[in-house]
Amino acid sequence: MAGHPSRPYKSTPMAIIEAAERLFGSHGIDAVSLRQIGLEANVANKSAVNYHFGDRAELIRAIWQHRLPALEARRKMLLRQIYERGQTRDPHTVARLLVQPNYELLDARGVHRYTAFFRHALRWRQGQELRAREMGTTPASLEAIGLLKDLAGDIPHDLLMHRLRYACCSLFDMIFDRDCDLAEGRPVMPEDSFLAEGIDMIVTLCLRPVHQP
Repeated sequence: MAGHPSRPYKSTPMAIIEAAERLFGSHGIDAVSLRQIGLEANVANKSAVNYHFGDRAELIRAIWQHRLPALEARRKMLLRQIYERGQTRDPHTVARLLVQPNYELLDARGVHRYTAFFRHALRWRQGQELRAREMGTTPASLEAIGLLKDLAGDIPHDLLMHRLRYACCSLFDMIFDRDCDLAEGRPVMPEDSFLAEGIDMIVTLCLRPVHQP
């Protein structure tokens, strides 16, 4: 008799990482307890999250360390295409480079779990510092930000990064809302038009002239 196909084994740390990404993305970083994450991960040991990750900040870092290699590989590919096509001075192409790998990262149900998580992580009190620590592992991200800086003219670096952070948060909020609408059967904007609107928003927010008092 033919047996049932075996299910891939998922380690406890990976189950916790995926559960944390889901819950943080839906509810926010501080709104979810480590015990809730353990329950979501179906981990029997109530101290498993603390045992494997220590605290909330290290769990956030673990999510990034899990996701960033795939995002970095995709961004490197897009960077190569941009240079080959001579599009490094096109604001919309550069903005797309910054967010498209995140947008393309879906779970098994086609839901943007990572962008849902990322929007909260960027707003979290320690989020920017933690992500900055990982920037050395993502040179393609640094290069993409460098291309945006080249387009920014006299916009100060700190102001540009402030704008980029909130522009990305706004787009990721829109993606989360669109996923919810799809799940509940409500009408949504076609995907290509939706993403084009998001890219337009990022370009407008990031590269608008500096207000002169």
